[in-house]
Amino acid sequence: MVLGDANFELLTFSNADASRFGCALVGLKGQLFKLIANEIRQEPNLLSEIYNNPKILEKLLNNQPQQLELPLGISVATAKKSNIKNKKPKRAIADLDEFLNLPRAVNTHLRMKYFIPEWDDKVDIGYNFLLDESSLNRNAYRDDVYAHEIYSQPNYDGILVSKVVVDKIKNKRADIEKLGGIRNFVRFPGEIMGDCGAFGYIKLEAPPYNTVEILDYYEKLKFDYGVSIDHLIVGPFAEPGVREKRYDLTLQNAEEFISKHQKIGYTFTPIGVAQGWNLETYADAVKKLVEMGYDYIAIGGVARTPTIEILEILKEVYQHLTPNTRLHLFGVGRIDALPYFRHLGVTSFDSASPLRKAWFDAVENYHTLSGKAYAAVRIPFVDKQSPRIKHLLLEGYERETLRQLEQEALKAIREYDKGNISLDESLEKLLAYDELLELPRDGKVTPTAKARRLRQHTQLYRELLEVKPWQECECKICKDYGVETAIFRGNDRNRRRGFHNTYVFFQRFQEFLNTENHLESSNLDRTGESI
Repeated sequence: MVLGDANFELLTFSNADASRFGCALVGLKGQLFKLIANEIRQEPNLLSEIYNNPKILEKLLNNQPQQLELPLGISVATAKKSNIKNKKPKRAIADLDEFLNLPRAVNTHLRMKYFIPEWDDKVDIGYNFLLDESSLNRNAYRDDVYAHEIYSQPNYDGILVSKVVVDKIKNKRADIEKLGGIRNFVRFPGEIMGDCGAFGYIKLEAPPYNTVEILDYYEKLKFDYGVSIDHLIVGPFAEPGVREKRYDLTLQNAEEFISKHQKIGYTFTPIGVAQGWNLETYADAVKKLVEMGYDYIAIGGVARTPTIEILEILKEVYQHLTPNTRLHLFGVGRIDALPYFRHLGVTSFDSASPLRKAWFDAVENYHTLSGKAYAAVRIPFVDKQSPRIKHLLLEGYERETLRQLEQEALKAIREYDKGNISLDESLEKLLAYDELLELPRDGKVTPTAKARRLRQHTQLYRELLEVKPWQECECKICKDYGVETAIFRGNDRNRRRGFHNTYVFFQRFQEFLNTENHLESSNLDRTGESI
């Protein structure tokens, strides 16, 4: 439409579109603006092109790499990026050091642990990559394996299992009980934490569970830790009137949870949840949970919150911790923030981000120990008909032509890996297929957009191929499957790359812990007392 002298293009988006762009619906506008701004930064003339012809905006957005479906319905959750109303102005990253100048939390002698959420992330252990065939007579639910069954040592200290995930698959709970508990079901030797999965019922007025039901659930399925029933205070649910009800309900559930746990004598360790909408409410919630008798407390509702604001919360919270209080962060696994989290009393956290970036992240989906991340090469299946493939077929491309491009791309990257062809030869074959897949859905593309996309992918793939990071990686996934790990293509490659990313994350986490322990030992040697 046209209003005055300005040009406008009306675009309509749905939850499915939000999922495609890798965010919640409430954050879609900001995500789209970020994508457009990034494109304009790379091609300054694009802004005037959009102004003169707004219709190309839709083509530009459709030209973005495809995202997969988000887990647990998060794509329809109404969580804002941040729900903490901090009156202080935004500060530079350098100011984070002020948090390290605070006295260390009294509980930092407790070991820090990493939990990974369980979302049925498994792979076919016998998958044939050369033929792209699954194991014979495979039953995915029964036969596929977790990452900790591939590596000699798990790349996480524990697993977090949400009840909404258990309930999502028919008969899953019955299978868990039949096998003698959650540990036997996930075939994991370490600690297992259970929670209700508050994102799964965020839009309900109250959680769909009661305390006795959840206590019995944790005990019967033999969890090591069980989290009280909480209700998220984010997005529109952080508005006055709603937030107070959810806050009070979460604390009431926690009080009933620990009271009945102590009275009946359940064997798992209870964890109380602190939800809030500002620094004061989070701090007050933690204070109340400590007074209730909890020695394990979890901070919820901050998964999408900027690090600086999480640190502000922890700064208020940590003064209420005791030497025996363990503190968990739900959904926050930021490797660069660990020194600050640790200093302020965080003893455990969970995150599936390293795993899921393997297929959700459009660019940085192959991680390395140096911290550098690369873009895996996209070579989708022709015969499984992704939306792009279906579109190309409708546009008149022959299936056999596409299949030939697909197979030539696979052969090229494998031959390059072996040293049989040059980087440029490999890149030419990869881009011949990739260039078709990146065309907008209407089959048309401006010369500027086409050149920009080709330059971007050429650069990203060249960076990956020049380094061949899979050849240097010591993890079992890369040693066993090599270059297949760096190919963006189907579950059995993408999830294995996610397993590799988790290995990298855990190695960096262990390096942080070892460095911290060394520094603490050095200080003890010099002063005779802990810092």
